[in-house]
Amino acid sequence: MDDAALRAELEAMVDEQRELMTRTGGGSLGRRPVEARREQREVFVRHADRLEQLLADGGWPTADRVGEGAARGAWLVAQHADTQLSVQRLALRLLREAVERGGAPAQQLAMLEDRVAVTEGRHQTYGTQVADVVDGHPVLWPVADPDRLDERRAAVGLEPLATHLARYLAA
Repeated sequence: MDDAALRAELEAMVDEQRELMTRTGGGSLGRRPVEARREQREVFVRHADRLEQLLADGGWPTADRVGEGAARGAWLVAQHADTQLSVQRLALRLLREAVERGGAPAQQLAMLEDRVAVTEGRHQTYGTQVADVVDGHPVLWPVADPDRLDERRAAVGLEPLATHLARYLAA
């Protein structure tokens, strides 16, 4: 597949997920109707299946190849592939290689690393994954070495944890 076709396909996936998340309240941690969660799962699985094929055929779609929006879209599809750990692991490996070559943002790698760690039942490294909001306070999934968390976040260009968590208070 040429880069223009890949760009168009990834952008279409992003558009579909954006519309879906807006319509179903998918970005919130609160309770969502079962039908909304089922619809999200259906779209996320379909997109992850396709992303796996695209990655296997062409590697990580960097911004240089497909543009910022489409490259971010590939990362977003991988983030949402929670029920398909093999897809997330493949994306993680290829994204890591792209970051090492300077072809992708370290922040995306950090967030995907945390997402995979949580899915695998391990402690996250960068504190990007929030499990829930309890009594108005965001609760992180467990974090390794929490005393150095903001230092690790800064090293990959992520904002301090307090700033990240404040978004959940405003939501």
